[in-house]
Order: sequence, then structure tokens, then C-alpha cells
Amino acid sequence: MPRSTIFEDRALRLAQARVRTVAAMLALAGVLAALVGATPAMAGLQKEFSVFSACPLSTPGVTQCISSKTVSGQFKIGSKTVAITQPVILQGGIKGTGTELVGASLSKTPLVVPGGLLGVGLLGNLEEVTATSELAGTVILNPRALTTQEGVATSLPMKVKLDNPLLGSTCYIGSDAQPIVAQLTTGTTSPPSPNTPITGSAGTIVIEGDGKINSFSNTSLVDNAFAAPGVNGCAEPASLVVDPAVDLSAGLPAAAGTNTAILNGTIKQAGSVDVQAEAALPELGRCVKIAKGKQGVAPPYYEFENSACTYRASTGFGKYEFIPGTGAGKRFTGTGLNAKLETASKAKISCTGSTNAGEYTGTRSATLSVTFTGCVGLASKEACQSAGAAPGEISTPSLAAELGFIKNEDVANVLQVSVGWDLKHDPAIISATCGASNEPVVVSGSVIAPISAIDKMASAFSLNAKASAGKQAPEAFEEQPNDTLTATFGSGSGEQIGLTTTEKLTNEEKLEIKVKAEG
Repeated sequence: MPRSTIFEDRALRLAQARVRTVAAMLALAGVLAALVGATPAMAGLQKEFSVFSACPLSTPGVTQCISSKTVSGQFKIGSKTVAITQPVILQGGIKGTGTELVGASLSKTPLVVPGGLLGVGLLGNLEEVTATSELAGTVILNPRALTTQEGVATSLPMKVKLDNPLLGSTCYIGSDAQPIVAQLTTGTTSPPSPNTPITGSAGTIVIEGDGKINSFSNTSLVDNAFAAPGVNGCAEPASLVVDPAVDLSAGLPAAAGTNTAILNGTIKQAGSVDVQAEAALPELGRCVKIAKGKQGVAPPYYEFENSACTYRASTGFGKYEFIPGTGAGKRFTGTGLNAKLETASKAKISCTGSTNAGEYTGTRSATLSVTFTGCVGLASKEACQSAGAAPGEISTPSLAAELGFIKNEDVANVLQVSVGWDLKHDPAIISATCGASNEPVVVSGSVIAPISAIDKMASAFSLNAKASAGKQAPEAFEEQPNDTLTATFGSGSGEQIGLTTTEKLTNEEKLEIKVKAEG
């Protein structure tokens, strides 16, 4: 998690976020390219920061992450006006004070061409045609024009792919060598006739993500002074015949002053170091004193003022650093009391105690085994046990534990966070029999157990699984599908069941579950 900016305290960081507004305005350019390309997901980014999943963090020099979502507007080229009827996404990055959008990743969103293309020679009438814009060069950004609403805010070279089974895969309006070049503005255009001036908008700004995201809504970038070339490569190898027919149907080539681009939406900007830090969270590790000679050295030595590694050093010479993962002490053991399994129909197994043991296997993963003792079926009052175990003793197999956010949300500029371990094993997490009849009980699925002691070094963590009438609380990690447990008693059908238990995990060394990138 390299870090290029040190904030003195929370107030200074928020002030810094306002200073970054000029850089954030660069993000307005993201709206322009939102008619194009694909956005792969980045694991680990949560809630507000998930919009930066394709930021080119590995590209040297990238300091800002840009995400744009175009939700409405239109693109008129020649005689065809294509409405933006579904969201289209652009992500990319900016290097320092540069003006180039690098590492652009764009959603390929086909938009319907109203009326299709009629009278296209040998191909007949193509009534179902879509248009997908793609970048055909480098996007150049002018931050001053974006903020002042004067002059060209963004120069956007593009080409438009026309799709229909008969047109083939190479039919484009424009090309890399001869692109459509829209000179978009947030101000007022000055087009040649017959077009008349239109006006865009820089939008309004809201600070999100615990002060780390600048979000602009109601942005509008416009241009109606650009020219558009003709098509090329349609219905190969018959393009010499088909291209002129498509041009005639679409009114191409189209001179300057006969085309229009209006792109409306929301854009977001965040520092690349903040995005990268958030991508690693939640994270198991250690906040330790920095060795002599490392203080003040550039990343990867992340310097903090406090022993929990939650406040960055204001001078760049802190006393502590956060090291992901465990040291030599990977294992933990512990105990618990009064565990209970209960379905919505009140079928229950109650246990008087438990022991546990496990090992941390990564910054977000662990293994955990639990042995419950004093277990009885409440209806029969008879003991339940796993195969080969003593009466009343139920042991789980080695469960896989995954660390994740239950809640990670900025509410009124206050970050509200909770995390938990998602415990699972296939095909079952519990297999046992109960009573003299040896009625089988099988519990399968997964369960989330919230964790105590976050953002501080601790010798032990507590897992607090809670349920009522068969319903677990919580049932899911943030923005993830529900995790549920299902139990089968005897030959009956499966029904949802909840687990209530508190398990103390005593570590071999002090560890920290870090949930916040900085204080």
C-alpha cells in the first residue's frame, strides 16, 4: 500500500480533499469516454471504492483514479441520433499533474440505432443495428477548462462500431487513423451552422468515502462542432459496395456543425494510494515499531503516530508501521460457552461449552475447528455427538474462515465498520447423531461470525455468532449474497438453522485486524 501523501490529522485530510478538487475535476472527462470498453473487477474494494475496481494502480506514476458513469444524453452523427439509455462506465488514471487519461478501461455498451439502416444495397434494409463507441486515441484533459467552463475540457478521439449480423465484425464509423474527435466542454459551444450553441455543466461536488472520494453529480459535457468521417470495413469483402450504401443511409460523412454529443452522468475521483489501501482491507497484520534507519524512508514503510497504526505521522517520521500477516505466531486456541443451534420451528441442540483451535493462513484467511461439549437435543434431552466422540461432544471439521466487511459505510462523514469471519466447509460443518435412536443431524452451508477488537493490537479476538429462530444476524457480508446454514434432522427435509456461540481466540502473538486505511 504505497503512500505518497501524509496528512497531519483528520481535519487536515479533509482540507486536503478540498484542495484536490482541481484534480478531481479531471474526472469529469471520464463522462466523455463512457460510451466505450470493459471493466474487470478488483477483489477487495468495498462499497464506495468498488467503482475504482479497474484503476491502473500498477502503472508507474498514476496518482489519481477516475470512475465515470454516463446515464443519459445522446450521440448524433450524420442523420442518426443514438440515445444513451443504459449506464456506461469508464475507469482510468492520471499521472501527477498530467493531462492524459491512462490505462482506460471502458464498458462496451451497444446502443440501438433508431430506424436501423435502410436501403443498404446488397444487404437490404438493416433495421436492427447497434452502435458501440470505442476510443481511437489518447484522451487529453484540460482541468482549467473543466473548472472554469471555458474552452475545450477534453479532446476525445473515437470510432463507432456498427453491429448487425450482415455488417460483419469490422464495420466502423471512423478509425484509429481517421477518428471522430469531439472537443467537449462544460461551458457553451460555438458550432458552425446549422447547429446552434448548447451549454454543459460541471456538476456539483460531494465528499464521500470518509473524505477520500470527490464525487460529481449532474455533470454534462457537450460538443456540436465536430465532423464525422464515413464508414469503413462493412460486410467484408463487399465493403467497396456496402460502405457507400451505409454512408448514404446514415448521412455520412457529416460536416462540422451537423453532429452533437451530450453526455450526462456522475464521476468520482480518489487518490490511487487511497484506492490501493482500501483494496487490501480488511487485513490481518501487526502494528510494530519501525526499526532504526527505516523512519522517513519512502514506501513500503508506512509510518504511523500511534501503536494501532490508525493515524498517519504528520511529519513523515512516525514510530510505527503496519506489516500485513502474522509473524511466527500463526496459531490460536480458545474456549466458548453456551452454544445453541435452533431452527425456525424451534428444533434445537444446546451445548454448555466448547474449545477451538486454528491457524491464520493469510491476511484474510484462517482455518478453525470447534469441539462443542455438553450437547443435547432439547426436545429429547438426550445427548448428541459426532461419530467416534464421547456423548455430548460435537466436533466440526477444519472450517475455512474468510475475513470480510459486514458493514463499511460512510454515514454523515462518519465511517461505520464491522467485520467477521465467514465459516464454511463442504459438504457439512456439523455431522452428529442424537439420542438412543441415533437420529442423524447434518448442518451445511456457512455462517458469518462478527469479530471484536478491530483497529487495535490484541492478544485475542472474539467471534460472536448470533441467531434467532433459525435466522442468522448478519446473514451476509456487505454487498454479497446471503450466507445461510441448513439442518436436516433424521429423514426430514432441510430447514434453515442459526448458530449462536461466542468463541474466544487466543493468539500466539498480538495481532490487529485493520479495517480503516488511515485516521
